[in-house]
Amino acid sequence: MTPRSAEPPGGRGPDRQVLIALAALGMLAFNFPLLAVWDSEATVFGLPLLPVALFAIWGALIAALAVASERRGHGAAGPFLPAEPDEP
Repeated sequence: MTPRSAEPPGGRGPDRQVLIALAALGMLAFNFPLLAVWDSEATVFGLPLLPVALFAIWGALIAALAVASERRGHGAAGPFLPAEPDEP
């Protein structure tokens, strides 16, 4: 019996360690002690700081996941890319 690989078929997608690190970073960023830093009377363009910070952190996590996914799959042929022709 061969051990199962934790890697998705084709070797594409982010590493498991990167996903775990991003999940831990997200849990830490959305936890109370760090959210209390943003809870103040300050405003950004007339909006309260806490919702703006939540949206910015959320967007940064999504962007980090997109970068991690693209970096891992760079150079691999995607499902919509044609295969390279065989030379005779």
